This record gives sequence, C-alpha cells and structure tokens, in this order.
Amino acid sequence: MKLNKLALGVCTLCAAITTLPANAHHSIAGEFDQTVTFELSGTLTSFDWANPHLWYYLDVVSESGAVEQWQCTTGINPNRLLRAGWKKEDLVIGSKVVLSNANPARDDSHTCFTPGIALEDGTEIFSGRRER
Repeated sequence: MKLNKLALGVCTLCAAITTLPANAHHSIAGEFDQTVTFELSGTLTSFDWANPHLWYYLDVVSESGAVEQWQCTTGINPNRLLRAGWKKEDLVIGSKVVLSNANPARDDSHTCFTPGIALEDGTEIFSGRRER
C-alpha cells in the first residue's frame, strides 16, 4: 500500500513539473554574429508587435539597385516598449528608417538584430533604452 501511494505521489509530481511553463530563451549570439555590425536603411513595410520580440520588415535598395526584403528584430518585447512609453502607432508603415549597429544573421539571410530603429532624421524609435 505504501508503494502505491509513493508511486502515485511521484507520478503526480512529474505531471505537475511537466505542465509548468518553460522559461527558456534563445541566445542572440547564437543566431546573430555580434562581431560584425553594419548600417541598414530602408522603407518599413510591416511589423509584428508580438511576443517574445518585436520584428519589423524593410524594403532595402541594394548597391545594384535591386530591392531586398529584410526582417529585423530589436530583441525587445512589446510589454517593455509599452512601459517605456512607446505605442504601435509611433512607427508608421512607409517610414524611411535607419538601423545602426545591426548584427547579421549567421545563416546569411536578410535577417538582422539591432538594439533600435531610427527615422531618417535620427529620431530614435523602439530603442528600449530610455523613457520618452
């Protein structure tokens, strides 16, 4: 009888542990090469204001004149942006934007990580660094 109660207790504990949400997080360094930085300018075509990180999409004109579609993340979640005073409406589709200190994806795709995004005139948007 004691063995059955022990087995039941162990099974219950295992079930409880496996249903807890995972707090795992991927490494920016694993996906992006932080030893390389570059600047990227383009036109904002869309963005995903969603967890876990904000992603935005740009049309960038390459040196050859071809339009390249880029996807970039700030690594900042929407809740943090809201607490800092930012709103989705602060970034307008069609805006010309500049990404400084961008890190390229390790898979050589048109994907990058950047700590922030700025308008052409230098106005910082979604940097997450300071309160507005």
